[in-house]
Amino acid sequence: MGARIELSRPNICILSVLGLIVGLKFTNIPLNLWILPILSVFALCASGNVINDYFDRSIDQVNKPRRPIPSGKITPSECFWLYGALTSIGLLAAYFVSQNFFLLSVFNAVLVYLYSIKFKKNAFGNLLDTYLAVSVFIAPVFIFGGLLDLLASTVIYLVPIPFFVNYGREILKAVEDVRGDRKAKARTLPIIIGKQRAVLFGKFMIFLGAIFLFLPYAFGVFGDAYFIFALVVFVVSLFALGLDNVTKLQKITKVLMFLVIAVFLVY
Repeated sequence: MGARIELSRPNICILSVLGLIVGLKFTNIPLNLWILPILSVFALCASGNVINDYFDRSIDQVNKPRRPIPSGKITPSECFWLYGALTSIGLLAAYFVSQNFFLLSVFNAVLVYLYSIKFKKNAFGNLLDTYLAVSVFIAPVFIFGGLLDLLASTVIYLVPIPFFVNYGREILKAVEDVRGDRKAKARTLPIIIGKQRAVLFGKFMIFLGAIFLFLPYAFGVFGDAYFIFALVVFVVSLFALGLDNVTKLQKITKVLMFLVIAVFLVY
């Protein structure tokens, strides 16, 4: 059971659920309708983490040999069955939410599989992964609405922040994984343009995300208290971007994202 939980990466799934709750809050979805969307997002996020490890098992033997599959804690076939079970739970829960929410969930589930089997090994992978991470913020709009409702929703002013920050962080993580990715003949961004340029590009994306911290304030979504918080986070971000240690930078970025989402939740 420990290996299955580790494969699912519940900490990442909790972050996805928090992003969903932000969207639920800003789209004014009644509290009694939150349970199924939360279950769907958590299960689909977990299934994505599982299938990602399934297809990454050869790379993880180099980059992360202590992960459940390369360490022998769980077999590849058991991993695939777990993926199927979690995906089924996530899609079944989405089906009982609404038609548009279900269609978005199916679309994302297909993208997760394609990302894991193909796109993760090229430069497009980080962008696709970022969309999947950010889609939880906009998913609640599709409970009662569609694309036009998304454009009219205040949640649209929040999305650029996690999008650019997560994209930059994913690039930095790809820099850390270059050794194993090269062995797997992947064509990630750091392999194509070089590690140094990839780090600079990743930092620039995070910087853009920090700039967009002020967007919700500029459009009147949040008040002066948020502006002060955004300013503090922006300054800390500038300090972090000056670090040469990629691992420290992406960990600090992750903590800052938790704080930003927490503020979205309580404001």
